[in-house]
Amino acid sequence: MADLASTPVTIGRAPDNTLVVDDLLVSRHHLRATPHAEGFLVQDLGSRNGSYVNGASITSCVVRAGDRLTLGHLEFRVEAGELRMAPKKTRVSFVATELAVRLPSGKQLLHDVSFELPEAALLGVIGPSGAGKSTLLGALTGSRQATSGQVLFDGLDLYANYHELWHRIGVVPQDDVVHRQLTVRQALGYASELRFPADLERSARTARIAEVVGELGLDAHLDTRIDQLSGGQRKRTSVAMELLTQPSLLFLDEPTSGLDPGLDKSVMQTLRGLADGGRTVIVVTHSVANLGLCDRVLLLAPGGEVAYFGPPEGVLPYFGFEHYSDVFQSVSADPSGVAMRFRTSLAPAGGGRVLQPERDPVPAAEPLRQQSRGRQAAVLIRRQLRVLTSDRSYALFTALLPFVMAGLVMTVPGKAGFGPAERPPTSEPTQLLVVLIVGAAFMGLAASARDLVGERPIFLRERAVGLAPSAYLMGKLAVFGGLAMLQSAVLVGLVMQVKPPPDGASALGSGVLEIYVAVALTTFASATFGLLISAVVSTTEQVMPLLIVTLMAQLVLCGGLIPVADRLGLEQVSWASPSRWGYGAAASTVDVTAKSRAFAATPVPAAAGAPRDDPLWEHGSAPWWRDIGMLLLLTAAATSITAALLERTSRRR
Repeated sequence: MADLASTPVTIGRAPDNTLVVDDLLVSRHHLRATPHAEGFLVQDLGSRNGSYVNGASITSCVVRAGDRLTLGHLEFRVEAGELRMAPKKTRVSFVATELAVRLPSGKQLLHDVSFELPEAALLGVIGPSGAGKSTLLGALTGSRQATSGQVLFDGLDLYANYHELWHRIGVVPQDDVVHRQLTVRQALGYASELRFPADLERSARTARIAEVVGELGLDAHLDTRIDQLSGGQRKRTSVAMELLTQPSLLFLDEPTSGLDPGLDKSVMQTLRGLADGGRTVIVVTHSVANLGLCDRVLLLAPGGEVAYFGPPEGVLPYFGFEHYSDVFQSVSADPSGVAMRFRTSLAPAGGGRVLQPERDPVPAAEPLRQQSRGRQAAVLIRRQLRVLTSDRSYALFTALLPFVMAGLVMTVPGKAGFGPAERPPTSEPTQLLVVLIVGAAFMGLAASARDLVGERPIFLRERAVGLAPSAYLMGKLAVFGGLAMLQSAVLVGLVMQVKPPPDGASALGSGVLEIYVAVALTTFASATFGLLISAVVSTTEQVMPLLIVTLMAQLVLCGGLIPVADRLGLEQVSWASPSRWGYGAAASTVDVTAKSRAFAATPVPAAAGAPRDDPLWEHGSAPWWRDIGMLLLLTAAATSITAALLERTSRRR
């Protein structure tokens, strides 16, 4: 037990503190404690994980005798006029009492679930489909509180002290929360940057990664791409992400789903080892082959009622069957009966009801961010670039796409290009712009449409440990914005090598520059629409139909293929299409209206069918800036809606 002197002291990881502590969740200069008539005046020094007194986050507070001050994993108390650091706990207790979850409609998903685990135990939660296992997991982790009941973690109410306790809880969802294009080292490296305070030295993060990798037996796979690992190794990598912050309590949702029996056993043996190492591990599973490795088994009946809680070897004798399939059938056939039997005959001693007021189930409060939004975005940008470049098929597709689009543009017949009008007049400029602008829209949509939905489990888990949705979206926008500028530069550059450039300009003094700006902004705006699509859908399979419809809409509504001006309804709908304003800006630069009118006395059928006299195509600075401004407005609108959807999705976790 460490005693702090009676003079003002500072606590942190840096060597110039009065008390130097070895806790990665404590900032370099975390807290100052000054003697006070009633105890100690403590002041948080801008730490990332915060300081807590009796579970409440504080910036400045007087700590008195009986109060509990916590920093990271460390706990301090005032005793005999001194602020003393208690020994670091490696084993904690976990108790759930009368947990119930009831929807506003009155439907009950969980019914009075109570159990108590010995310290450092492995609990297996099993039951038929619809038994409320995932609902229970949300209630136990605090990600979605129960409507009544209590969860005690190390003697502390989890819901009331969530801010203080969240970093001591690890949650591994059913879906892998890792980017498969990265190596194990890269994935854990980015995770450590997001989960630890910004002032943590790189060497300390690297050392912690090495400890976790060694504990889980992943040493030989550090530089292996995750998509080349076995299912069990991928699951251990997901577990490694959670163990970085040294949680005392680890939850896993269906970690063996889809694994063969050998890998199933391997994963369960890993969890057994983690529990033996001093952690409390709770695993929700459909597999019963390796339940013998657990200390306790909790069997839920449909409706969220407890049908059995006790040692795994007692499950089959209790129900009088030889196979778990018969147990599940029995439980599903009479859920109320088996639950009543358990409550009346085998309820744990001392398990009396704890009556508490009903409350609406709400997500846990947002954890503190380990870094500023800007720093989080910088980490995510680097990770996103690494993911994109590591995915060889995506990288090749992205690199070749502007060349393919340029080839399509060059198929437009004619030699006038964007330059002076020819005799006889042609619709070549309008055709060039249709292919160019719609091609830009396709590049933007194709780049981003699958992105958010593809890594939603990763986002939700990172959100639960402090990632700001705005930083997440900022990172995406930065990467796709840079990609849009690069692809557009290649596309426009190639086209201008073959087709004559504009002979004038509307606003920037260079026709080529203006077309590039219109193409790049159309690509970027379409990328934000792709992110919006990805935020709306629930599976990657739903992306393609929406992608095709959106692209066809951009083709029809751009105004260069089918006239939309002065057509009631169609014109108003076209205002929501980036291609409409991108085409308008490029058409303003090229002055397609004047070109289509040139030599109007000459009867040329090809020119007669070309759309013309659209107000968005007017040649001049004001019309061009109006079109560009609308592109920026659509980009901002799509981004805002996507941000709201991300926030709503994260609150449903």
